[in-house]
Amino acid sequence: MRRIAIASTFVIFAALAACSRESRVPTDASVPSAEASLALSLAGSADSAARAGQSTMDLVLRAFHSALAQQDNQRARALLERSRAMADSGRAAAQAGDRDAARRYFVAAHDLLFRAVVLVLPDAPGRIGAHVDTIRARMLVRLDTVAAPRIRRVLGFVADLRAQADAAAAASDPAKALGLNIRAMETLCALQRHLQRPGGPGLPGDPGANPPPDDGVLPPPPGGNRPPPGGFPPPGD
Repeated sequence: MRRIAIASTFVIFAALAACSRESRVPTDASVPSAEASLALSLAGSADSAARAGQSTMDLVLRAFHSALAQQDNQRARALLERSRAMADSGRAAAQAGDRDAARRYFVAAHDLLFRAVVLVLPDAPGRIGAHVDTIRARMLVRLDTVAAPRIRRVLGFVADLRAQADAAAAASDPAKALGLNIRAMETLCALQRHLQRPGGPGLPGDPGANPPPDDGVLPPPPGGNRPPPGGFPPPGD
């Protein structure tokens, strides 16, 4: 249990440190320069150390793989293998030009991965969510009476993600809560990127845009991660 707690704590502090790189992105020309500068400052405030260069998702997975390597959790390993197989099918669908099917595969791959993560790091959803709330509250204090309608819209989107995450946790779906809280954290880190369309497809945290990161820490299952002949049917079909 102590090992799991240490891994969960690492996720939080490393995720905060990752925000500095994510916040340094060019803003859309239609966003007023004053608000764009404020967005950069607020996104930077999500990280006081500004050291790491990875996304929240990458850092969660690093902690997950590190903890999994020290325990015999066959359920988590089986879910991870299924996630990789779904991601492979999604890549194949994307290469074939079927983005709708690819998106369904990628969403399913993320869901399976998050289910594996919460088996190994059960405190991760709650810890990340609590830090998102703290960061968002501090940003709102800094805004004070400043209008900044686009920034407030982004922070409203983050609040909606957190409400969905809390509802998922209350419904005993910690994997969904984890995914929503990761997306909320990455939205805060990449605040400028969300000024025009917070949470839009393809932006940080969109689980259907790409397959989950896979650092190959675990060996592939027998026969590799390739889908069966003809591929897996797209989830939902």
